[in-house]
Amino acid sequence: MDPSTATDARQGAYAVLLGSAHTLTTEELLDVIEEAQRDIDAACARQAVALAHLSAIDPVRQEDGTQVEVHHGLGHQRLDAPELAAPRLGVSTHVATNRVTDAIHQLTRTPAVVHAMAAGELDQRRAAVVTEETDLLPADHAAAVVDAIRPHWQGLTVGPLRRFVARTVARLFPDAVADEAERAHERRGLTRTTGEHGTDQWRADLPTGPARLAWSAITERARQIVREGNADNLTQARADALTQLVLDHADVRVVVHATRARDTEPESAATALGGTSRDASAGRDMQGWCEVGGLDTPGTTFVPARWLARAASGTHGATTGLTCHPATGALVGGDVPAGLAPGRDLTGTSTTDTGTYRIPAAMVRFVRLRDGRCRFPGCATPARQCDLDHVRPWPTGPTHPTNLIALCRRHHRIKQRDGWTARLHPDGTVDWTDPTAVRSTTSAIDHLHLGATTPRSPDRPPQPSPPQTRHIDLSLLEDDLIEPIDHSHRMHRSGRGHDGLNRTHFSIDRYWPQGFTYDPPPREPRPDVIPF
Repeated sequence: MDPSTATDARQGAYAVLLGSAHTLTTEELLDVIEEAQRDIDAACARQAVALAHLSAIDPVRQEDGTQVEVHHGLGHQRLDAPELAAPRLGVSTHVATNRVTDAIHQLTRTPAVVHAMAAGELDQRRAAVVTEETDLLPADHAAAVVDAIRPHWQGLTVGPLRRFVARTVARLFPDAVADEAERAHERRGLTRTTGEHGTDQWRADLPTGPARLAWSAITERARQIVREGNADNLTQARADALTQLVLDHADVRVVVHATRARDTEPESAATALGGTSRDASAGRDMQGWCEVGGLDTPGTTFVPARWLARAASGTHGATTGLTCHPATGALVGGDVPAGLAPGRDLTGTSTTDTGTYRIPAAMVRFVRLRDGRCRFPGCATPARQCDLDHVRPWPTGPTHPTNLIALCRRHHRIKQRDGWTARLHPDGTVDWTDPTAVRSTTSAIDHLHLGATTPRSPDRPPQPSPPQTRHIDLSLLEDDLIEPIDHSHRMHRSGRGHDGLNRTHFSIDRYWPQGFTYDPPPREPRPDVIPF
């Protein structure tokens, strides 16, 4: 069916329902809901088939220079299939990758669940549960489990279905479950997602034994925090207890850098932080919240003013500033000190074109701080894990920041495939075109936090932020706000501080002033601007 015809049909059915819904009975409305769900399930089945077959196709260049598409059979994973599907699905590349992988697994390992979706017996989520819970089995064993649970899956929701499939797998193939338990232990890990309004989310997969002991220790400290009146409930207190227990056994430093728009005058660190440092040293209780940039996320977030005041009291020295494009906030000039790339041999100082393919260390630091992450659309791989790619291949294109972008190894390879093109603009944006002529744009990190909602064109006139508005940027080259202190060069914690309290020492190593403003949380009066 022609796409426009299908769209007209969907919109026509919607218009009819919208006009008559108020006249339908309860039973008739429930019938519409059920039928719509069956349509959704069938559409998900069609989409899974299309995604799996898209991944099976690869373009192959012939000897005469022409290109043909070759179907390698279901199970083949085309390198750029998620990148091609993501804009059509309206999702990130990461989500598209999961969709493609799930489709391949369903079509090759549990095709019965796709047939059930097409028949309206299973929705996408329950179908995914069956595939996920049988993933530890070879295809023939997975098919046996599906045959065993098929008579029962229609009457089960997601949670009970997951448990039922897991029990069936354990009953039929206990050795496979034991092997999976060993692999699960090897997959243990801790991840962090930057949240909104000054909170982060941590997710941990921990071995059960140590996890139970750690939970007991956290809960005991949390109860003490509640008894002291420093938290309203045990859930809040556990969050405080976790960070306290970790920091009580670690020495860390806070590295703060700030940036300024190109063609504006820099300030000294002493001038910029003087007000905060004096307030901290005078023992004043800094109330409210500060809006700051960085912290591993685009845009800004909130930190307590007291925390920033204490951190700022250890600031020393001023170094060469980093300048940014006034319209996009992308780094365009300045030297990134080697200290912002810990643990790497990136101590060189050259940021100019060397006329060679090899990228100087200082240029590596600059591009990684400018980009922050892989510059391919939808990819969030940190820049420290990326290659630096010449947008125009060397020697046609120079070894210079204006011709270098961070790309993870996967997207570095995809960029080199036929049909993919990239163009880096002076404002730090990169325009991409895929083999089907779909265009997209990625932006460098906005180190000025201009609040732009769309990337700015190189031809668009600069829109600098108002001169009275300033921001402080806590983001780092290596995607970390804090990093362990090198004990060979720094003083470290030894039991208790001068006031008898266990403490963690902080020092701010570098600061390029850009300023900041307060922004309070709900139900708190807006505090005065800190006099930067």
